[in-house]
Amino acid sequence: MLQIALGGYENIIDSTTEYIDTPDYKEPGFDGFMSPLEIDVNDEADKLYMLLRKRADNSGVVFEEISLSNILVVAKDASNGESLAVSVSFDGLFTGVFWGPNPSSVSPVVLTIENQLNTSNPILRVRVIDCTVKDISDDSFIVFRVIVQDGNLNFNYIPVRRTAISDRNTFSIQGREAYVDIYSDSDSYILFSPYAWLSETTKDKSDFSYPEDSIYYNRQDTYNNEDFTFSLVNYSDSFMVDHLSIMNIPSYGKAGIILVDRDLYNRLVEDGRSAWAEILVTGELSGRVDTFRVNFYEGR
Repeated sequence: MLQIALGGYENIIDSTTEYIDTPDYKEPGFDGFMSPLEIDVNDEADKLYMLLRKRADNSGVVFEEISLSNILVVAKDASNGESLAVSVSFDGLFTGVFWGPNPSSVSPVVLTIENQLNTSNPILRVRVIDCTVKDISDDSFIVFRVIVQDGNLNFNYIPVRRTAISDRNTFSIQGREAYVDIYSDSDSYILFSPYAWLSETTKDKSDFSYPEDSIYYNRQDTYNNEDFTFSLVNYSDSFMVDHLSIMNIPSYGKAGIILVDRDLYNRLVEDGRSAWAEILVTGELSGRVDTFRVNFYEGR
């Protein structure tokens, strides 16, 4: 009986708002549409305007008014269950915005979902939102997921030279790309985490260890706390595949490791230049695809 559509969204950082004049309403189980219901927002959005309407008969063209006091909405980060702020209003509050057509002359109810940690200081948006809407007057409900695009997020990495492990960084470096020196006397490895920092900690506070049961790390507790898959997708030179291995941290899906053979140093010296490799990063929940480039240099 309840139907939902994306009515628009706001990008607070860019001060832009987009409204959809002819929203596409969906109702699982009606008119051939089946669950699960996923709505893609193919842009960066900090506020979402979801439109709710209520079908009154099987024709699909007759709708009834919804009382705001009867609507309960829960929106959560799908990766960790953290609740998001939601407000419910009539579309008449959106001056100059027309969401049509409106069958039976019934305008939709607007659910405004704030998917930022802090809309006054927007720094991190939720990419996968699970929502449940219920009308307590008759217990009708609709469940749906919204997937929001996000761009230009930083990776976090810690390079470690095995022969100088006591001089390692204890906190991750942040950037869209990594810059790592390679030395002739040692294999190396690079711990990396998409969009969240890593820090050394004690065993009782750790999320994982590497090497196992040796050095303990904590990953930032954040929205979008999903697992990732990693693979080598591109490189500057064909020899790179012989000197690199990329994988998840053992038994931990939220961070990865790049194992670097010391012989890469000799190839860099022979060519007299740096080399690079790109790692494909795929969010297992959001489906977000990104690339992390690592640049390798001859250490001095």
